[in-house]
Amino acid sequence: MKLTLWLLLCGAGAIAESVTIPMVLEGNVPIIELELKTASGGMRKAKFLVDSGGGAFIIGSKLMADVGAKATSPPRVTEMQKVQILEAMPVRAGGMELDLKDVRVVGLLESERIIERNSAEGMIPGSLLRKYHMIFDYPGHRMTFAKPGEVKPRGEKLPAGIGKSNGFPRIEIEIGGEKLGFLLDTGASFTMISRVALEKWSRVNSTWPSAVGAVGFANMIGNKMEQDALMLRIPEAQLGTIALGPMAAVSRPDGTFEKYMSRIMSGPIIGSVAGNVWRDYRVEIDYQNGAVYLEKAGSGGPVLTDVGLVLVAAGGKLTVTGIASNAAADVKSGVRTGDVLMAVGDVTMSGQPLAAAADALQGLNGDKKKLTLERKDEKLTVTVTCAAGV
Repeated sequence: MKLTLWLLLCGAGAIAESVTIPMVLEGNVPIIELELKTASGGMRKAKFLVDSGGGAFIIGSKLMADVGAKATSPPRVTEMQKVQILEAMPVRAGGMELDLKDVRVVGLLESERIIERNSAEGMIPGSLLRKYHMIFDYPGHRMTFAKPGEVKPRGEKLPAGIGKSNGFPRIEIEIGGEKLGFLLDTGASFTMISRVALEKWSRVNSTWPSAVGAVGFANMIGNKMEQDALMLRIPEAQLGTIALGPMAAVSRPDGTFEKYMSRIMSGPIIGSVAGNVWRDYRVEIDYQNGAVYLEKAGSGGPVLTDVGLVLVAAGGKLTVTGIASNAAADVKSGVRTGDVLMAVGDVTMSGQPLAAAADALQGLNGDKKKLTLERKDEKLTVTVTCAAGV
């Protein structure tokens, strides 16, 4: 009897072929909850960002300690982080064990969050997602991991090139009569396109709204690249029979996509289409058969503008590093680079990720926002207008 019960229980765990779990959006980016076994034998829940363009399964320093992660290499320093390669560990989504075999696992030794843009303690990469049939239901706030062949796809079917080793999905979008390659990017909060392409379109189409300075959900880092970034609203973009436009994008330096990213994709790309577009869609990625299925399921809502601040998150503070070229006059006169954003209205910004600040700083064109700033150890309050963005 005991052996039979044990076999039944083991079988019950093995027959889970798909799971659908809640998904929240932080700055247009999907965040889900995973369970990891702790060093003491319990289960630890943690928020993970799901990035179809991510290269490794990443966990932050506190989560590393809690699960007793085991290193397989000495620590090394990258451009951004001190990291260590780890052994794969048991990970569950909604009770279903995820397959980390042959997926690179990386621990961040000095940071609890994987990035300062979001609150997630970990990241799920394309190399893991490619083992499943994935459904990102953005308007429905649900995500599905399904084993190949277990779900019947729905929506418009579109071809997608899948990176052999990394699982990065490539789609083609028509802009200005030309079909161009893009990464289908769930991990970025805003669509990014080569600066060369954006500058060309801006010159040819002078009526397309543009500005300098990555603000709102385009503010993902806050460094000089984003201070000088070009933002452009593209009125029409076609993916199959689906009209994606108007589609706002922020620039990335020449070569980021054309040279570096194109080498690791199934074909050349000039950018990545991200959460500011996908938030209105139910997106299925059939990795095994090289297809994407799209179904529009959201209304999009009103076009929101932003106060117009470029921010960097560091040391628990949000510091102004730039002001958008099309920010309102009261922003340009009342805020300075170097100011620390302490609160927006009654919402404290201390310790918040960039996505939370972007959410708090947006509103309808002409809306007023009360900002509490710290400037050289002095606290001051300014009331400013939402007007920036594209």
